[in-house]
Amino acid sequence: MGERPRKVLVAGGGPVGALTALSLHRRGWEAEIWESREDPRGKDTRITNLRSINLAISSRGLEALRSVDPSLAEEFLGDAIPMKGRMIHHVDGKQESQIYDPIHSQCINSISRPILNQRLLEALPDEIKIRFNTKLSRIDFRSNTAWGIGPDAKEVLPGQEHDDGKIGGQGGTDSKGKSKMKEDSEGTGFDLIIGCDGSWSKVRTEMMRVERVDFSQSFIPHAYIELHMPADKAKAGGYAIDKNHLHIWPRHSFMLIGLPNKDGSFTLTLFLPFSSLDSIDTRDKARTFFVENFPTAVAIVGEDLLLDDFEKNPRGNLVTINVSPISWSSHALLLGDASHSMVPFYGQGLNCGLEDVRVLNSYLTSHDISPTTTLPLGQTDPILSVALAAYSRDREADLRAICELALQNYTEMRSHVLSPWHHLRRVLDAALSFVLPSPKPANLSLTEAFPTKRVKGWTSLYEMVTFRPDVGYAEALRRENWQKEVVGIMATISGVGVAGGVGLGTFLLARRFLSKRL
Repeated sequence: MGERPRKVLVAGGGPVGALTALSLHRRGWEAEIWESREDPRGKDTRITNLRSINLAISSRGLEALRSVDPSLAEEFLGDAIPMKGRMIHHVDGKQESQIYDPIHSQCINSISRPILNQRLLEALPDEIKIRFNTKLSRIDFRSNTAWGIGPDAKEVLPGQEHDDGKIGGQGGTDSKGKSKMKEDSEGTGFDLIIGCDGSWSKVRTEMMRVERVDFSQSFIPHAYIELHMPADKAKAGGYAIDKNHLHIWPRHSFMLIGLPNKDGSFTLTLFLPFSSLDSIDTRDKARTFFVENFPTAVAIVGEDLLLDDFEKNPRGNLVTINVSPISWSSHALLLGDASHSMVPFYGQGLNCGLEDVRVLNSYLTSHDISPTTTLPLGQTDPILSVALAAYSRDREADLRAICELALQNYTEMRSHVLSPWHHLRRVLDAALSFVLPSPKPANLSLTEAFPTKRVKGWTSLYEMVTFRPDVGYAEALRRENWQKEVVGIMATISGVGVAGGVGLGTFLLARRFLSKRL
């Protein structure tokens, strides 16, 4: 067989799927995307399904975009709004700004999912085939062939999907006259299929039929409901509150957050336990709940608009999913939420998914994977298999770490930000980061995903997770655990309560005195 380009089939045309297809196309692969939703290109991006929390793209996501196309990152920054810190809204109306990076003034960036997805799909060249309104139906890994359900395929009767995943039948309508799903009459061949098809990945399901995959999912007891704060036309720029902050109304067991949009509005999201939500079963109860807990938000949005959104908008679930391994042979791979769905409280779901693409490319480069092959479809490529297995093995610790950190950060956002110990730790981190700075590499390597294997100096956990793409999530968690031990020792030495404050003050004064003498 003659030499030909490798064929990758990407299931899912979201941000991660689009960047995956673009990156492999740039490497010389033949790329095709199947996306179950309609084509969003050239359409109004204000349309939403009310289940997408605004995205906060930061250094990891931006570095991933730059690794594929440097112009993409700059284009997205033009559509985003920088957020320099959290704005805490207390019940009494007081506001408190907590800057993310007081030393270097780094920001995270608010961008809506529809805009990001639309821009990425519009950036894809014509050589990448995209099939919209097409869902993956089944995969035959013996021949590396996939079948999709879409508008151009044959109809099949319900109940004719067999245990082996094969679908038969000639179509028609059921007894109620409803149309049937449609499957391709002919499958699509591939060398590698990549599941970027979200938390309920069909690629993952099909992969679990042929590989022993450890899979776990766990839901938190909280729902999320998207609300809306309209633009204030009476104010400059249309923003009713400061646009350069991520706004949080923390109330210990629940919270409301707000992220800015380019039109002056804010996307608000309420996170509330289902048990509490079930008790708010009338409009009057909802009114009392919002007025008592979020009076400033009610005053800005207006009672009726806020309650209308609360009553009509869907209740979403929040799930953590861990998968191991995330590859099978040289034929299948999972990226993004398909391999590591996490709760959104560290703002890393998108960033981690995009980073998957950058990290994968570093393994393809370091293993010298050619963009062409002479192997027929369905035959295992031993070199590619080794590269994918190495990616799966090495990436697992980072994915588990960020899922854990995302869960931990929910407690911080809704409760710990109100604690004086949280403020003391922030002051300590800022001071020690200034005195003992942590060096960063000038550029990331094409063959080494995370050049900083062991973090030196002192840096906050938030800095490592959000602004240090040179550091893996697992190393960030390890370093933070060590720093916690150091802080604990300092607290023990200094004493507790007031004695702790005096001890810290004495330590700083003594250090200043000694530094002058020396």
